[in-house]
Amino acid sequence: MVLSVVCPAFAVTYNATISTTPSPAISTKALEVTIQTQNMGSEVYCYTWCESVNGSQKTPFSWNDVNIDKFRMGGSGGTYTISISDIQAFYGLTDTEITGLTKLGFIAKNKNGEQQTQDLFVDVEQGRRDAYGGGEGTKENPYILSTSAHLAQFSTDSRDWTSDVFVRLDADIDASTLMSPIGSVGNPYKGHFDGAGHSLTNLNLTDNSYGSACGLFAATNGAEIINLGVINANVSGMNHVGILVGKAVNSKIERCFATGEVTGSSICVGGFVGENVASTITDCYAGVKVDNTDDYATGGIVGKNSGTVRNVYATGEIHGKDYVGGIVGANYGTISNSVAINGKVSGMYDYTARFGGNNNARNQSNNNHSWDKIATSESLHGDNATQHSADYLADFSSFSSITNWDFDNVWEWITEGKKCYPVLRDLSNQENILPLTFYDILSGVEDLADDGNFRINVGPNPFVESIRVSSSAPLRSVSLYSLGGALILTADCKDNCETTVSAGDLSSGIYLLNAVTADGRSYSFKVNKK
Repeated sequence: MVLSVVCPAFAVTYNATISTTPSPAISTKALEVTIQTQNMGSEVYCYTWCESVNGSQKTPFSWNDVNIDKFRMGGSGGTYTISISDIQAFYGLTDTEITGLTKLGFIAKNKNGEQQTQDLFVDVEQGRRDAYGGGEGTKENPYILSTSAHLAQFSTDSRDWTSDVFVRLDADIDASTLMSPIGSVGNPYKGHFDGAGHSLTNLNLTDNSYGSACGLFAATNGAEIINLGVINANVSGMNHVGILVGKAVNSKIERCFATGEVTGSSICVGGFVGENVASTITDCYAGVKVDNTDDYATGGIVGKNSGTVRNVYATGEIHGKDYVGGIVGANYGTISNSVAINGKVSGMYDYTARFGGNNNARNQSNNNHSWDKIATSESLHGDNATQHSADYLADFSSFSSITNWDFDNVWEWITEGKKCYPVLRDLSNQENILPLTFYDILSGVEDLADDGNFRINVGPNPFVESIRVSSSAPLRSVSLYSLGGALILTADCKDNCETTVSAGDLSSGIYLLNAVTADGRSYSFKVNKK
């Protein structure tokens, strides 16, 4: 018994065992301690001390100090636990003391101390405070990756793949020197990875071994991957292949995008994720060419889905054998509010379609959409979702209405001349990934330039439901007239540079649109209502 402990002379001392998570304890990580002993009732407290700090014992608490909630142990029937979220703060250690801590001591006792365990000890290893580019791997102070060397080290250091480790990118990183994925099927990544709006470029990975998985993260289980772009990647493997994750289990993937190429030769090959098992993929997109002509389940976002996918879109060409789709090859989960705008979708067998390869009772497809001109060898068995023209999908009002995406906080609508497309807010290095064939048949937006310094864009033209007017200078008003000059409607622009005129109730025909800038300049366009 430690010298500072004053306990009743009549106390009964029980044999006990102790276990911890993690084991051994890590000085910079949260610690959970479990003691198994005789049944001491339901009100049990933990007396604890620092057995070795720089070679000496430190006892921050007296025997009776611990009869409070801070030290009360959970559990009953002889199994008792206590959680310590921050070892240094819990024991009141200085920076010098925490770096010299090597062993902790524990005693489980009832309130009056009549029953207690023997002294129990836990070894403590020092957590790394200077790994990678800094940080401690905690939620409050994550490890920082800012170079190719940091990323390569992280991909091989499995002690940082656990659920209590947090990692954040601090720069865009060239991933071309990465030799292996993060995690594996046998040892999946379980941690928290925040791209913080940055991107990894030129990822090039191959793993054709049987039973493996391949992607930036080969396999995940309970992981969180957010705010990340993976650009110009080339990933190939046998089965469970995707640029971001080969096989995602019980994980959260949010606000990420990927571009490049994926090649597989067996089951579960996707542009973004090979197989999704009980994971949630939200607010993501992929412009990835996918080839998997030897086997089953090939898709632009996910090859095989038995989880939840929502608010995603895909644009790459998809080539598979059976169960092939622009978004998903084989869906046995839920996919909602998503859009397929792929250049081409082709399969060798019957289960091939614009959106998803299968359309049966296990395919929960809700409020999904596809471009009606995707080149496809579609079958009657697939899920084509609700089909729309390029004009309709290129119109912000239409697109935002059918998808219900959050364009105020999560997504952003980009207009570049005649080309419009959605991107994720606050993520760097995003470009237009829609296929050229989409714009080849899109009705042109009329442009009017004045002395090279001023521009008004009006479109789509022809339009179906609404016309979007954007200007490089503030607008006072936008009005719509019949060809005979009768005023049909006027929108007060309130000196904004953009407005949308809703005119879906109008009859088909030609109308005149007049835009007036805040400084009084007036411009007119002929617009065609379909």
